[in-house]
Amino acid sequence: MSDIENLRIHFYGVQGSGSIYPSFQERRAYQALTDQDLLKQVFEDLQKRAGPDGRLNTTVEELLGGPLNKATLAAYRNRLEFSQARIYGGWTTCIRIETADKYDIVLDCGTGFRICAKDIMQKWETEEKEQSLLSTDHPSGTNRHLYIFGSHSHFDHTEGFDQAAVCFDPRNHIHVYANRQYLQALDQILGIFSHQVDYRLKGVQTPLSYELMPAHFHSWEIRDFQVDPPADTPDKFVDQYQDLGHPIHLGETILQPFEVFHPSPCLAYRVERGGKVFIFCTDHELRRGQESDHPLQIASLEAEERLCQHSMDADILYRDGQFLRVEYDGDLGVGSPHGVSRLDWGHSCIEDVLDMATRCRVKQTYIGHHDPNRDWSERNWLDETLQRKSKQTGLNFELARAETIIDL
Repeated sequence: MSDIENLRIHFYGVQGSGSIYPSFQERRAYQALTDQDLLKQVFEDLQKRAGPDGRLNTTVEELLGGPLNKATLAAYRNRLEFSQARIYGGWTTCIRIETADKYDIVLDCGTGFRICAKDIMQKWETEEKEQSLLSTDHPSGTNRHLYIFGSHSHFDHTEGFDQAAVCFDPRNHIHVYANRQYLQALDQILGIFSHQVDYRLKGVQTPLSYELMPAHFHSWEIRDFQVDPPADTPDKFVDQYQDLGHPIHLGETILQPFEVFHPSPCLAYRVERGGKVFIFCTDHELRRGQESDHPLQIASLEAEERLCQHSMDADILYRDGQFLRVEYDGDLGVGSPHGVSRLDWGHSCIEDVLDMATRCRVKQTYIGHHDPNRDWSERNWLDETLQRKSKQTGLNFELARAETIIDL
C-alpha cells in the first residue's frame, strides 16, 4: 500500500541555466562546516564523561563500545546527530509528483530527469513484483504511464530526456504535455513523435534518436484555442491538442497550465488535489523596464497577475528567483563585481518573489533556478536571510534544494 496521502513532491533538479558541480573551495567549505559540527559533538560527549576536575576517566574502547575499528567508529558516529551542509544546485530543472491514486507526473526534463527516471523505473518494478505476488489477474506493465509537463524549450529544461531510463523500455508509455516549442525541441533531435530526424542534425547533439528509444511516446500540444485554434490537417509533432484554458485531469489531480513571461514561450502549472495546491513556475520574469507602455513590460505584468491569481493561498510555490535586484539592474555581478543588466533575460528577482508570495499568502515558497555563477557561500547567506524573513512574516521562504521531498 502507498503511504502517500495526497501528493508527494520530489525536487530532483533546481539549478538554472546549466548544471554545476561544487568547486574545490566549496567542497572544502562544506567539509569544514560538517567537521566542526562533528568535532563539537564528540568533545561534548567527552565532556560529559569528565570528572569534577575536568579530566577524563575512560578508555577509547569504553567510549566507542568496542575496539577501535571501522565498525565501532561507524556505530559511534551514528549515535551523534549530524546536520548536512545545505546543497542548493547541481541538476537542472526536474520535479516529480506522485499522487495517492498512483499517477506519476514530471515537470520538466533537465538533467535531474536522469535520476528521477531511474527512481520511477525502480518503483514500477517493485509495484509489479508486489502485484504478481498478490494476483495473477493484472498483467505486467499496465501502470507504466508517465505524464510529463514541459515549461519551455530551453536546453536546461529538456537536456535530461535522452539520458532517462524510462525512454528505453518498450513497456513504458510517456505522455508529454507542453507547448509546441517544447515538443519540437524534443522531436527535432530525437524524432520521438514524428519518427523523423533531419540528417543534418542527426548525431550532432546526441548519438540517440527514436530508433534506439523503444518506449511509446504520446504528445499533447497545449495551446490557446481562442487565439490559435488547431488546424484540421495532421501534425507530425502532435497526437492531440489541449486547450490552455481548460484543466487537465489525471485521476483526482487537476493541472492547470498558464502562460508566464520568458523569451521562449513558457508555461507554469497549478497542481491541485485533495484541496492542496502546488504552483510550479520556473523561468518567469517580472520585468523592471523604464517604459511602462513597452509591449514587453505590459506582457510581463499581465503574466505576473496570472501567476498571482493562480497562487492565491497556495500551499507550495516553486518559483524562479535567479537574481537579486541589484544584479538584475546591472549594479553588481553574480559571482563577480562586474555587473550587466539582466533585463529581458527571462528571470525574476528574489525580492519580487518574496513580495508576490506574501501578497498571495503562499504558505511555503521555494526559490529555485539558481544562477550557476552564484557560489555556495552566497547561496547559504541568502538562505539564512530568507529564514529571518520567514520568522518576521509567519510565512516560509527558502532556497530550493535538490533532493527535497514534500508531502501535501
